[in-house]
Amino acid sequence: MKKILLLFFSSIFLFSKCNQPKKEKKAPIKSEKYSKENESKIDTLSTKKNISKTANSEDSPIKIVKATLIDNSYSHHKDIKIVYKNSSKKLIKAIKLKWFCINAFEEPASGNYFYGEGNFNGNITGLIKSGETKSKTWEDFSTDADKIIKVTVYYIVYNDGTKWELNEEKTPI
Repeated sequence: MKKILLLFFSSIFLFSKCNQPKKEKKAPIKSEKYSKENESKIDTLSTKKNISKTANSEDSPIKIVKATLIDNSYSHHKDIKIVYKNSSKKLIKAIKLKWFCINAFEEPASGNYFYGEGNFNGNITGLIKSGETKSKTWEDFSTDADKIIKVTVYYIVYNDGTKWELNEEKTPI
């Protein structure tokens, strides 16, 4: 009889514990939002070098016309399409650029392998004539990008072998 009563009370005790709501342990929420004031702070957190604060430097031979995030049809990653124009009088054969994106929480966006801290790099090769406008799409670059903050051209190689590099001292903050 003792065994039956012990079994009965222990099963009641177990079932009464199952119905009680459990308290959730919440992770601390990072409340720092993106703003122009802390953009430099975000960039210093990154392992990559900050190239520019503006999308178009006044003396840049390449002007960024448009940058658009595109939902990818075959995965949950985002694509980015950048439209650019050669505003110099020379033929350009290669461009290095970078862009900075934030996610919906206004934190630096993750890369396609869940790192990148909002900074992404891209290269463009191929002849671009003077005054010509072209576009390039990078696929699967981010898992959570929501907004493009800046696109910066920082290195250009001309067809004649000369090079142009962004002068960071002249770049406004």
